[in-house]
Amino acid sequence: MIPLAATLSLPLSTVVTLGFYGITFIYAIFSIILYYHWNEYSTDSKVTKVTLTLFFGSTIPLLLGIGLITLIIR
Repeated sequence: MIPLAATLSLPLSTVVTLGFYGITFIYAIFSIILYYHWNEYSTDSKVTKVTLTLFFGSTIPLLLGIGLITLIIR
């Protein structure tokens, strides 16, 4: 008899780690695109500096927090 449904069993730690890697990858790609476009098309260097400082200053701690939660769950 042929089974009709296949099951896939992944541990929670693997799913959490893969999720963290995925978020980190998306963040890196988005940051590269933002940095390039902001530097390429901005007109005021002070606004550029403030914007990039606020972006990286607020998102890097969030990414570190996600990493810490990943380590706790693992």
